[in-house]
Amino acid sequence: MDALTIEQVEGLFGRQPGWCVSLYLPTHRAGKEIRQDPIRLKNRISEAEAQLEQAGFPGGEIKRLVEPARALCDMDNEAHREFWRHQADGLAMFLDEQGGFEHYRIPERFPELTVVAHRFHVKPLLRAVQQDDQYCLLAVSQNDVRFLEGSRTGLSARPVEDLPESLREVVRGEHHKGFYLHSFRVRARAEDTAVPHGHVESNEEHDLKRYFNIISEALDDVLKHDKRPLVFAGVDELFPYFRDATENANLVDESVSGNPDDLSDDQLHEKAWPLVERILQNRRKEVLQRYQAAAHTDLGGDDLEQIVIAAHDGRVETLLMQLGRHHWGTFDAESRRINRAEEASAENYDLCDLAAVRTLRADGQVVVLDEDADPVSEQGLAAIYRYPAAE
Repeated sequence: MDALTIEQVEGLFGRQPGWCVSLYLPTHRAGKEIRQDPIRLKNRISEAEAQLEQAGFPGGEIKRLVEPARALCDMDNEAHREFWRHQADGLAMFLDEQGGFEHYRIPERFPELTVVAHRFHVKPLLRAVQQDDQYCLLAVSQNDVRFLEGSRTGLSARPVEDLPESLREVVRGEHHKGFYLHSFRVRARAEDTAVPHGHVESNEEHDLKRYFNIISEALDDVLKHDKRPLVFAGVDELFPYFRDATENANLVDESVSGNPDDLSDDQLHEKAWPLVERILQNRRKEVLQRYQAAAHTDLGGDDLEQIVIAAHDGRVETLLMQLGRHHWGTFDAESRRINRAEEASAENYDLCDLAAVRTLRADGQVVVLDEDADPVSEQGLAAIYRYPAAE
């Protein structure tokens, strides 16, 4: 996965380098389905070429604009095959007529989409930036430490600087006696408690505390401003060591119990996701309840023009939106009016993009809602305001 920040999304939307092409497609982490991903990209490129041609952009310039993306479809190139072997759940690509080319592998399964305009279309990135359906997992044993990131679709490993590789590395070859992590026996019955075969001596406890302090220091720095739930995976006796060492406020109370060395990334996700899903559902439910209360006052509403104006003014505390709904048009800051359009064009853009970027710029929150599970308004957009509009 590629790191994606609010600043990068703002930068993409704010640039207007002439014609811009935004491509979104679902991708696969593994399996024979990977072979279909370059074909999907070819289809998105063909759609972009057709839209650019219809807009009157010269044919030679069209070919030059899309060439960086089309080159990745050449599977005779080993570097390109390697590119497709290391995907997340979705791929976003941005190309412009000045030669700009950026792509992001995102833990979000995008619907296929091509948008050609004079601005990049960024709304599908918002769930990834706000980390609404994402979580982290730390898997620790005697022999290995793994940090993984994921979403509802799966997990993938992420390297973390200064994260130790094992307990042995931390104690630098010192002799251990009486305590080895592999000596824990996890019993079949849920009411049983795993116990060590031998007595935990004070020097062993000291080593474990040092082990988890080093792990926590490395992770706490990486996750300093992170809102994602963090799940611990390991034998039951180790969880308290990590809980005492970490300063992460998003640590999930329950852990994935057992030796994680025996579990693949997919198996870890299968065990961890139910723990995370409950937390994320509760967060979303709380936001919806706050909106329902605000909607009965002048601190909430779903009028598109009022939302865009409020976002422009920095008044939006929380913006709620459904990704599948588009509101094309433009906003005139001087007259403080929106101009609606039926579809995307060179001059139009999704007004939801504008509202979201302005909300994020003012340190507001953007919550992406599920189309069916979280109905918030007929137009799929609503807001909670920091303070009422001036009379």
